[in-house]
Amino acid sequence: MAQARPSKVRAAVKIGSEQTEIREFPWPDLPPHAGMLRVEACGVGGAEPEIYRSDKWNNVIMGHQVVGTIAELGPIAEEIWRVKLGERVVLQEYLPCKQCKFCAEGAYRYCPEADFFGAGEPKRFGLMDSRKPPHLWGAFSEYLYMPWNVVIHRIPQDLPAHLATLAIPLGNGVQWSTMDVNASAGKTVLIIGPGQQGLGAVIASKLAGADKVILAGLSRDQVRLDLALRLGADHVINSDKEQLVPRIKELTAGAGLDVVVDTTGDPGGKNLEQYLQVAAQGAYLWVNAMSEGVPVRELKKKFLTARSGRGRTFQAVERALQIITSGRLPLEELCTHRYGLRDVDLAIKATAGREVKDAIHVVVEPWR
Repeated sequence: MAQARPSKVRAAVKIGSEQTEIREFPWPDLPPHAGMLRVEACGVGGAEPEIYRSDKWNNVIMGHQVVGTIAELGPIAEEIWRVKLGERVVLQEYLPCKQCKFCAEGAYRYCPEADFFGAGEPKRFGLMDSRKPPHLWGAFSEYLYMPWNVVIHRIPQDLPAHLATLAIPLGNGVQWSTMDVNASAGKTVLIIGPGQQGLGAVIASKLAGADKVILAGLSRDQVRLDLALRLGADHVINSDKEQLVPRIKELTAGAGLDVVVDTTGDPGGKNLEQYLQVAAQGAYLWVNAMSEGVPVRELKKKFLTARSGRGRTFQAVERALQIITSGRLPLEELCTHRYGLRDVDLAIKATAGREVKDAIHVVVEPWR
């Protein structure tokens, strides 16, 4: 049975660079192809501190790692989504066209309408102007508006909401390490960066059968490096204390790496030269940045495959949810901090490593 709808919905609105205020919005009149989600929890994404600092994305309700319960449902939405009132779901942030070739493959991250790098305002939760009706376009809010093109994943009724928010960052790790590149049975894998996605890549690579998973980070990441060993990493490297290339050569007995996944962004591509030194022949490199001159000659010498990407497919999130619900790993240790709606500012700063010590995956629970 549907709960009585509120007349107003509270949400945390980004009004300027690192400025948030609580605002109230009217409950929207739903067309038959839309719905409303009661937000149970929303994780803070690794990219959200950068968006929060920006002067570009103002008047937005941030938050896109969404977990909630279907609170209201139009008849057409019920038919096309195949969900019922009271069901619990994870949403992806994309609001894609569902007509292009990328959408047909479940690769909503590349849909021109939802693409972060596309023209104009990308259609995705957490980045759309809250001044535009029906206003509730982000999940740092009590309720979220669900248009016809929302991307839905059902979850068990008893799955803790804060764990379910890991579906998106863990889905990124699955996508980048095992689907975009070949971290699989028998491979030696190096992952750079022990953030949400990096730890997700550790988990995904090990569960895909990788023989040796190595995670590199810095001294400030020591808590995350220690956790990585409990999540499946075979070795961790503190790059402030150990030189990466000699240590990799030691750990691989000179054989080199089959897969490198750099989740850090690597400004200017400064790390790429090191990867080229320790990559085995035929290795795969997943990178977010390269130097100005792409080292084609070096790639050709070892017939390497260099790829990049962002976000994740529908299938990657489904795999992430399988991992979460399996109970095989101590994922509770990833969810280090949980805050209410009035503490969104602190939650985002904590994700950036500010004001709060040793935060890894931070969750906003609007009803806390």
